Amino acid sequence: MSDIDDAFSDAGRLRAEFVGANGYVLAYGSHATMATRGSDLDLLFVGPPLHPHQLDRLVRAVTALHNDHQLRLDTEVAHEVKLHACPAQINAALALGGFTLDAAGDLHVPPLVVAPWFLNSAPFKLRLILNALTTTHVFLGGDINLYRRHCARADRTLALVALSLLDLAATFTVAEAAAVLVTAADGAAGEDFLGYSPGPALCSTLHRGLAHLITEQVVSTTDGVCFHQYRARHRAVVTRLRRYRRETIDQAWDSEHLEQGGCRFE
Repeated sequence: MSDIDDAFSDAGRLRAEFVGANGYVLAYGSHATMATRGSDLDLLFVGPPLHPHQLDRLVRAVTALHNDHQLRLDTEVAHEVKLHACPAQINAALALGGFTLDAAGDLHVPPLVVAPWFLNSAPFKLRLILNALTTTHVFLGGDINLYRRHCARADRTLALVALSLLDLAATFTVAEAAAVLVTAADGAAGEDFLGYSPGPALCSTLHRGLAHLITEQVVSTTDGVCFHQYRARHRAVVTRLRRYRRETIDQAWDSEHLEQGGCRFE
């Protein structure tokens, strides 16, 4: 095995210790795409809420994993924030909790601010969760059925984000939907925007997400190339999510309150 394969195996063993059979772990980011060997190993452990001492042990174990495999450790986003997500936080992320939704059902992406208060905030954590589930990643073990359900819901959520960013475009292609996820209207792109790169992987994710929305009659297509979105139905779905996510975010706050030992998840 390569060095990174050894690191993946070690991360899989940590999954059994920290989230058990009812959770899973995945690796995302550059090592998952084999784009570079110089970055840290992005891991997401999904499972029951962790008490503060459990979360601290997980952070120390992942730090040791990086040291053992001579991987760079990136703490721009605190490991206490990005390493673990409980089901309530997954639900909040998949209810568009990382974005601003107004009463009319319009979605807005808050501009990225490279500062600890933003990078370690609840909305940004929820954006990271959605990104991890909808970009190329490596499943490292655990509850495969839960993982697949989360991925399917994440595909649908990302398609909803793309429809919102397409604004008034009633007819669009998957390439056009991908473009609005890669580059913001102000030119921000990649990690400075939503963290997506152009290519077949993003288009495949959008195709899967749009397939879900076709069954809900939010979009339609006759040839699988050009799609039509029904803006009123799209806004109705987003508006329902706006009401639903209040409950999911409250649950996520309660879970993070447990994980952080009293620090409110905001």
